[in-house]
Amino acid sequence: MKKSWFYRMLFTYMPVFLAVCFTLLFILFLSVRQLSLRSSVQSNEAIVNNAAQVLEQNLRSIESSMFQLVYSEPTIIGFYANPYWEDGRALVYQTARTLINLQTRYPLLHSVYLVNPEEDLVLETFGISNLKDYPDKLYIETTMNSDKLFVWGSRRKIPIPGAEHRSHDVISIARIANLRTNGLLVAQIQVKDLQTLLSQSVDITTGYISITDADGNSISSTIPTEEAGKGHKKLASMQMTYTGWYIESGVLQPGMLSWAEPVLNVSLSIGSICMILGVVWFVIATRYHYRPVRNLLTQVDSFAIRKPLDPILDSKRDEFQTIGRAIDQLRDHSNQLKLENDENKKIRKEFHFRRMAEGRFDAASFYGQREEGLFGLHLAGGRPTAIRVEIDRYARTVGAIASDEERNHQLLTLQSSLDAILEGERYSFTTSWLSDKHLGAIVMLKETVEVNGGLVASLERFRDWTENHLPYTVTIAMGVSVDRIEAISISFQTTARLLSLKMSLGNNRFIPLDALEESGESDLTQELERIEEMSRSLRLGEMEWEHELTILTTTLSTRLFGGEQVRNLLNVFLFHVQHKMGDLPVELEGIWQQANARLMTSLKEGESLAELSASLKSILGTVSAQIRLWRESKNNRSIIQEIKHYIDNNYFNPDLSQAMLSTVFCLHQSSISRVFKDEYGVKFVDYVNDLRVKQAILLMENEDLPIQIIAERVGFLHSNTFIQVFKKITGETPGNYRKERSGQ
Repeated sequence: MKKSWFYRMLFTYMPVFLAVCFTLLFILFLSVRQLSLRSSVQSNEAIVNNAAQVLEQNLRSIESSMFQLVYSEPTIIGFYANPYWEDGRALVYQTARTLINLQTRYPLLHSVYLVNPEEDLVLETFGISNLKDYPDKLYIETTMNSDKLFVWGSRRKIPIPGAEHRSHDVISIARIANLRTNGLLVAQIQVKDLQTLLSQSVDITTGYISITDADGNSISSTIPTEEAGKGHKKLASMQMTYTGWYIESGVLQPGMLSWAEPVLNVSLSIGSICMILGVVWFVIATRYHYRPVRNLLTQVDSFAIRKPLDPILDSKRDEFQTIGRAIDQLRDHSNQLKLENDENKKIRKEFHFRRMAEGRFDAASFYGQREEGLFGLHLAGGRPTAIRVEIDRYARTVGAIASDEERNHQLLTLQSSLDAILEGERYSFTTSWLSDKHLGAIVMLKETVEVNGGLVASLERFRDWTENHLPYTVTIAMGVSVDRIEAISISFQTTARLLSLKMSLGNNRFIPLDALEESGESDLTQELERIEEMSRSLRLGEMEWEHELTILTTTLSTRLFGGEQVRNLLNVFLFHVQHKMGDLPVELEGIWQQANARLMTSLKEGESLAELSASLKSILGTVSAQIRLWRESKNNRSIIQEIKHYIDNNYFNPDLSQAMLSTVFCLHQSSISRVFKDEYGVKFVDYVNDLRVKQAILLMENEDLPIQIIAERVGFLHSNTFIQVFKKITGETPGNYRKERSGQ
């Protein structure tokens, strides 16, 4: 036997212990990391502020000195006032010295030059050049045409004189040096000098400072070239008030937790030692607690009921699989025996119950005495009485349930509810299913008064409960009480006859025994004559058949005809209707075939006269309406053509209307309107107005008559009415129509 349970006990708590240890280490790591991050943010905020102040102070000082030179330095003013070829080279040299002094004063400056666009000259610290050939010509032209003077620009490249394909990255600022000539004083700072200045404020091995312009373009950064593509984390940033640039500071990832690494290493070492000691303790404790469990399971295993197993599988069993298999085997065997016993008892009960209902059971025999205990009846304790419960509309309710389990559940619920109600009244009884939709019961009654009182009330409560709690209703019949159990089949026969009256009485009711006295055989001659008349009326499309059908169903219900009698009589009716419909025109054959199929289904599934009557009236009413419409269309087609011909020849008559046509053709006004629209797809009034407007247009195009005369000629008494109708149809008034067509 494997020691699987030992390992289960061991590894039940081990993961919890390890999870707690790792969680504590993770919390420690997060705490150290958070402290490191907070400290880094504070230091980087100070670095950003300091670097921004230093950079802006230098840039402000350069711009301020440029302003003073432009407005107070005589050599610069003279450079634009007197060309050097008039006053000699001394002025040019003095001006260049002024630029050199400015560059010397601010080591951050890379170059300074003056631009004289009037003379196409550029003066630098080391000489004078022609503007057309100057390497920075593009920037000069762009700046002169731009409104962004006095502002430090974005990062750009300028060629290195004498070094082909090489350039400097610089930032520049330009000021107007002379308003008359639009001359410029331009100062430029190399980006690498900015990087050097920024590097003085941060340790570039662990952190960085980066500057971008307002559009997000990089101006300068201390990030080494080899680290440019690697990740780094921004910790602080701000916008500089003077330049509008954005400066940010952060740390390079490799050195971010340098001071925290020793703390983490020590913590991990201590945590690892504690985890090892904890694992050792768990192993010792588990072995100690497993010892009595192992002894107990060894004893249980020796007494377990074993099934034949594959040797390989048997060798792989653990401790609790042995006892689990024994318990499972006993439980399965017990459940199997119980299910088989219940099923056998149920089958025996249903079998002998049906034998009793059919009159094939002898209670006096030895076999009958044995089965008395099966039903739980005290055969000598009263008068046996049969009860039959029928599920209404079984095919559409319980029978329509697709799941056998759900269907059996519904039947069991119905039987259990009847058992509970009868048991509550302390009757000696037994119940069983006689068929799929019939539940039978035998009740031993001691007093005759119980038939008229307590048992009937109990059955009514059962019917009410079923109606309110189940998705269907039931009809109940109680047979006559007999003297002995052998005659119980007589009582069941009575219940079958009572339930046959459900067709006349309806569903969801208790049918009393005296209903048999009111029912009986009757002369059906008059009903057969009525069926013949209904068939003829239906074929002609008349409405009298519906009234006759109501009388027929009322008569059948009043006389309490049985279900078979009612179905036979209605089958005779459908046979006559089918015979009468044999000569239907081709247009109606499909309609009748569909209706006939629905009639047969309704007659087969209907359980009450009221249900059958409503279904017959609905289906046959549709057929009758279709026959009438077909006849009307055949009879009215020639008449409606005559009406149209009459309208076409008398449209000018102002008295032309549906009332006039109904008098002329002896038809109802509504019939004329409906048939006219069905035939021509347009209302009578719209057709007449459209015809009159067309004739009015012909008169306006061919004759020069006033609108009033034209209106009268086409049948309008009032010109205003004619104008409204004309505009509604054509979209414009008659006057406008005439003007557009005449070209006036």
